[in-house]
Amino acid sequence: MATNLHVEQSSSSAVPLLNRRMALALLGLMVLVGGLAGIIRLFAGLGRTTALVDAYPWGIWIGFDFTLIAFAGAGFTMAGLAHVLHQHKYHDAVRPAILAGLAGYVAVLLLLVLDLGRPDRFYHFIFFWNFHSPLFEISWCVLLYTTVLLLEVSPCLLERINRPLSEKLLRVATMIMPVVAVVGVTLSSLHQSTLGTLYLNMPHRLHALWYSPALPVLFFVSSIMAGLSLATLAYGGASYVLRRPAKRAIIDGLARLAGWVALLYLVLKLGDLLISGELALIWSAGAYSAWWWLEMSLGLILPLALLFIPALRRRPWTPVIAPLLLLFGVMMNRFNATMFGQLLPANVNYSPHILEWLSTLGIIGAAVMAWLLGVRFLAIFEEKKAAHK
Repeated sequence: MATNLHVEQSSSSAVPLLNRRMALALLGLMVLVGGLAGIIRLFAGLGRTTALVDAYPWGIWIGFDFTLIAFAGAGFTMAGLAHVLHQHKYHDAVRPAILAGLAGYVAVLLLLVLDLGRPDRFYHFIFFWNFHSPLFEISWCVLLYTTVLLLEVSPCLLERINRPLSEKLLRVATMIMPVVAVVGVTLSSLHQSTLGTLYLNMPHRLHALWYSPALPVLFFVSSIMAGLSLATLAYGGASYVLRRPAKRAIIDGLARLAGWVALLYLVLKLGDLLISGELALIWSAGAYSAWWWLEMSLGLILPLALLFIPALRRRPWTPVIAPLLLLFGVMMNRFNATMFGQLLPANVNYSPHILEWLSTLGIIGAAVMAWLLGVRFLAIFEEKKAAHK
């Protein structure tokens, strides 16, 4: 009997291991194919490897860039909660979220290199300053904030290295971390809102359902919503990968916070359309109305119902499904603003080239793989936090 039990336990423990290996193998294949596609794009040029034209210069690379930057808001959101607002009950969720933020920002930088017409000049903003350009601020903030994320992730690595030097570095990192967190929150807040500022330059190009003088505020609020949503999933996912029981209070608390921010975002969106006199467009703008309703219904109204209707909130799958839907809503918002909500000249169409898709999926796969490996091999959960409670 004991032998049979041991065999059953071994078999059941082998299944997750097999699933992890299969997942990593699939991600590795995505990275390999995507890397080859990216190399072809860099050597062959934009004209041969994309479907972009002068009338449609933004494609899926920019759409995913804007999406991933919003998702990577998990880093500054959780750093702000734990280190600025001193909500230490969420401390266990900080490191998985910051690691996800770092993976997201590196993916953004790689996508930007592919999208640049002259990728060999990616560093020019460092030497040629243009204070009047929103892209100048975004470029500097992304560069500096990625550096901040590396500093914030460093304790996860240093705690795994048992060397005298690493212990000294860890003490220094722990001492400066509150200051680093404040700098990171400031930098991320600046460029999350400035992404919305970019669209203020195109009042005649972006449909009225998405164009608004309040776009910087809307982009900033939605990045917090996305950050809290991804932080919820990152904490639950890290707990699952490490076979560690997740604290339901953390998951429910983060999901509820995401819900309150989503409610604020909904009020801002509808209020903006009402004040501008464009509310009727949600019914009368044809395909644009359909895209708007897809974004709002599945990505905002449905998850709000899941989070605020008691019978639905108590369902065990709600803290997973609701954040996923909110992330879908933010992704749709960024793609609507970047692609589907653009007013294009007649007879101009865009269907992404296969190399655009492969390179994008490869970069996203690399980000997911890096996060999974980081969770597995870094000190992603800090055990010595009793002093903060």
